[in-house]
Amino acid sequence: MLIQTRSALLLASLALLPAPAFAACAINTAPSVPDGATAAPAEMNQAQDAVKAYIVETQEYLSCLEAEAKGNFTPEITARYNEATSRMSTLAMQLNSQLRSFKSRG
Repeated sequence: MLIQTRSALLLASLALLPAPAFAACAINTAPSVPDGATAAPAEMNQAQDAVKAYIVETQEYLSCLEAEAKGNFTPEITARYNEATSRMSTLAMQLNSQLRSFKSRG
């Protein structure tokens, strides 16, 4: 029982230590977008769902960066923020382009 209490106290004290910058802000790799000219309907639906989920995840990541910055956007935070925003926008444009191609097949 004493060992469990000490372990619990140790874990609690570690939780109070300052975390390294950006430790909580993480984002997965962007999903790939299939070629709309050849993709199956299920493939396009999966891609659309994956991109939507990635956009939500990216928005959460951006909010995390804003919270980490606490109003003080350093060049590093700004670069990460801009990179994520650009990646999200590019992915959405790629998906829309491939969806147009997919739908034009008739």
